[in-house]
Parts: sequence; structure tokens; C-alpha cells
Amino acid sequence: MKVSNYLIGIALLLSSTICAQTSMTASPYSMFGIGEIMGGQYGQNTAMGGVGIGMRGNLLPNNMNPAGLTGIDSCRLVAEVSAFTRYEQLQSGSTATTAFTGNLGSFSLSTRIMPKWYAAVGLTPYSAVGYYFESQHELEGEPGNYYTSAFEGSGGLSKVYLTQAFKLHKHFSAGVNLNYILGNITQVEKQSDLVLQNKMYAKSFYADLGLQYHRAVGKRTYLTLGATYGWEQKLPMSSAITLDDSGLSIEEQARNTSQYLPQYFGFGASLQHKKMLYALDYTYNQYSSLSSGSTKMTYVNAHKLRTGVSYTPDMGESVSRIKSLSYKIGVEVGTPYMKVGNDSGLTWRATAGVVVPVMNGLINVSLFHEQMQYSSNSFSTQAIGATISYTLGEWMYRAKL
Repeated sequence: MKVSNYLIGIALLLSSTICAQTSMTASPYSMFGIGEIMGGQYGQNTAMGGVGIGMRGNLLPNNMNPAGLTGIDSCRLVAEVSAFTRYEQLQSGSTATTAFTGNLGSFSLSTRIMPKWYAAVGLTPYSAVGYYFESQHELEGEPGNYYTSAFEGSGGLSKVYLTQAFKLHKHFSAGVNLNYILGNITQVEKQSDLVLQNKMYAKSFYADLGLQYHRAVGKRTYLTLGATYGWEQKLPMSSAITLDDSGLSIEEQARNTSQYLPQYFGFGASLQHKKMLYALDYTYNQYSSLSSGSTKMTYVNAHKLRTGVSYTPDMGESVSRIKSLSYKIGVEVGTPYMKVGNDSGLTWRATAGVVVPVMNGLINVSLFHEQMQYSSNSFSTQAIGATISYTLGEWMYRAKL
């Protein structure tokens, strides 16, 4: 089956599921700001700890570093679709909850346009909101009597991107991601017959840049160095508040607010030596530009260090299917992008997976275990899950320019 026969259907399906952000997260702290920042759960390198800044390959549509797109096969149209699922346990004080989440994740389509010019389009989640909890409050002037408030949220932001990459030299490439961030977030508070709903809409353009240097440094040994940068960008938001009291609905005039998408930079490197591939990334995100809207939670700048290893016993059409499998492991360690009160914390993720070659493509399966822990045990999460991505490289039979 040709790529063109089903790519449109996949793109439409992902557009509806990602923009709806159905069951992407279950964290109660996704109620703050623009929700839980999504990342590291999609694509081929999830099993290597999510590395990508210094990565390139003939079937790797790398949007972490747009310059890496110049590594794809110049005679293929490369399509990739990803999905994830995870089971998590959340602990806040003496309260513990569990949740099972999952969804289709991302979609991309990449190809060479002309010699030294490559392009890609894609869709992926940027943030997600998904929570439900109840709290009890004592009635004022009536000791011993309580009322219950229910809080519920859904939605999130998605990122639609167009990547342009250029091979400036046989060893040097540059690229840019032109992103369009859009989505909506719905927050509902219920007290008996009183329902307060706040629906927020956001949209903004956002860009980030990437550079890569790639060359052979020995027999069957290749080194790639990469760097990325994205600047701070205003995210205009409008909100519509509706108050429903026993069937009587009152809608307030729309309010305009704004957030600021964070400035970030990153560095990465990878070394391919015969059957082994080693990679290391570092990123710094200035999430403090975001506002949580609460004094209990604040956004703070975050560091992340990722490293991964891949082993492929053998490659080629004549080898057995078992020998052509690739095995990957990785680790991600960092600081949370949110501070609970005055507490800071640590987050980490361990990953492992396998890559199965199929006709004209790859199936990537990854398992992960992650944990976030704050210093005073005020809040912690643990999760296990899996991601899967399918990459298809359809041969282009028309003559390349």
C-alpha cells in the first residue's frame, strides 16, 4: 500500500485526538497554567531516554533538532506515527490516586524537496490538562457542617509544525521549526446546583532553530554534534466564563490574558561506532516565564540530562530478522518545571526498547518507568508505560531534482 493511500486518514485522526487531548494526563497539577508539559513520550528515540539533539538517520524524522532532518534518505517519503499508554500513581500528602492514560501521540511526514533542502510537517501535543478531584469545606458559621466542591479539567495545547532544513556543507546542516501552538482548556468547578466553567483558548506562532555537525572520525565511526535554541514567545489567551445556577446560565464577557512560551537551549552529541550508537543531550528551559495562576505552585527553570545507547547485531537484507533487531536503553534525569510551595525536587525516567525492521520501515517499541519526587514528600508520582511508533519510508519513484 502506498503512503498516499492512508496518510491523510492518519493525519485527520491525529488532528482530532491530539487537539482534543483526550486522556493525555491525570495529574491534578495540570490545573495550573497551560497544563502538564508533554515531552519525551514519542518517536524512535524514546527508548534511548528521549535523546535527539545530536541524532540523525535515514529514517529519523527528527523535530527535536530540525537540522537533523538532512540525514533522512533523499529518495524516500518518511511518515511516522506514535502512541503511548501509561499507568501512574500520584501521592499528595496522605492522599493517593491511580490513573491509566494513553492516546495517539504524534504524526510527521518528511522528505527531501531539492538537493540540500529538506522539509517536514507534523502534529504533536505541547501540553495536556486532565484532572478530577473533590474537596470538602466547612460551612461558615455552621461548625461540623461541610459542603463538597468538585474540580474537573480537560483539553490542552497542540503543536503543528513545518520544518525546513538545509545542508550547508557536507558536514554542516541548519534547520528551523515553524510552529503553530493552538488549543483550548476547560476548567469546571461544581458546588451543589452551582456550576462555574472557564473555557480558555490559545493560539500563537513559535519558532526554534537547530544546527548539526556530522562527519566520519574513523573506520565505521561517525560523530554528530548538535545545538538547538528557541526564544521566548507570547501566547495570547482568551477565556469565556459561564456561571450556571440551578439552570440559570450567566456568561461573562470574554477576558484576554497571556502566557509566555519559554526560552530554551540544548546541546547534544552522538557517536556511531560499528554496531553501537551512544548519545547524550542537555537542555535548559526557562519555564519561569509561565504563570501558574496560584501561590501554591510556581513554574521554575528546569534542567534535563538524557543519555542512551543502541546496539544492532547486524544489518542488511541477507541477515536474519533476529540479527537485524536494534536494542535500546536510556535514562533521563532532571528537575521539575514546577515548585510546590518552597519545595524543589527531582525527576527521572528509565527506558528500554527494541526496533523491529519491517518492509520499508521500522516499528519501535519502548517501555519506561518514571518518578518525580519533591523534597518534603508533598507530592510525588510514579508511572510505568509503553510507547510505540511506526516509521514508514516509501520509495519515491519520480526523479529527484
